[in-house]
Amino acid sequence: MLIHLTPSFYLNYSDISVNLIDVKIPELGLLLHAERDITVRFPSPNKRLHYVCRNKGRKAIHGILLNTDTNVTDMTVITRWAVQGEVSVHRVHMHIVGDDDAVTDVIHLWSGVFNTPFQDKTPAEARNWIPASCQPRLTVNAGDRPSARELAIWRRADPAGIIRQQTEYYTAATVEPERLLSPARSVSRLPALEDAFDCKVREYPDTLRVLYDSPDVTVCPLTEHEELIQSDLKEIGKLDAFTPLIQPVLNEVRTVCPVFFTNTTNLMNCIRRFSTHFRALSDVEQRFVEDQINQPLFRVSVS
Repeated sequence: MLIHLTPSFYLNYSDISVNLIDVKIPELGLLLHAERDITVRFPSPNKRLHYVCRNKGRKAIHGILLNTDTNVTDMTVITRWAVQGEVSVHRVHMHIVGDDDAVTDVIHLWSGVFNTPFQDKTPAEARNWIPASCQPRLTVNAGDRPSARELAIWRRADPAGIIRQQTEYYTAATVEPERLLSPARSVSRLPALEDAFDCKVREYPDTLRVLYDSPDVTVCPLTEHEELIQSDLKEIGKLDAFTPLIQPVLNEVRTVCPVFFTNTTNLMNCIRRFSTHFRALSDVEQRFVEDQINQPLFRVSVS
């Protein structure tokens, strides 16, 4: 499978230093180091946009290309940047939809192309996305580039307001390999096939996977979910299970997972990794906890 990714940074200040450190994708066993494997170039007319590309030649290329030994449906793209000399981590939990043999995270490349075989590949949830604001991208602070996808993004900033951790859920679409490799003018700055990094797909226990076709995936505070579980158990007459089973498990992951992505394996991944209390439970008790943690959550909007 060909995977086209565009890790990037939007720098809106002349007095802030930004340098690429590395890009890591655990599901592919990939770790690319700045200035050895990859570098930063400026292929866009907007020179505030810093794009990661292969460290080869001098041409400004739009992203990197990966060539995997099998298809991928979920992966974690972790890009580290040095902002003002300190590390800022951008983590994208990418969910891939479609049946083609290539994928790109570039929103405008999903659109149909007139007078060609390339049909529209835009996922249903992305129909109203604006590429300039919805493309996964790190910034110095949250106000630099508000996104229509804010409900699926969470951030931690330092006392100066600089984002030090940004984690987001993102749906990407498959496309025809020819769409990425054709010599058309619109893709002239995409990476060439011979510049692809070869990768082997492997299991990664922290891979975020979507549990349900609907509802949507959004960020939810752990405390809010805890209150919902407690309320639900009270409704069904099982409140006595909350204190010995649910609460100790959530207390153990509260620091490492203060928020999570709903309707995914995100929270259970953290519990399996960090909760000794959960591992000590019986199989029946673990299933009970997992059923409560993984229940579908709906976002209600009031107009």
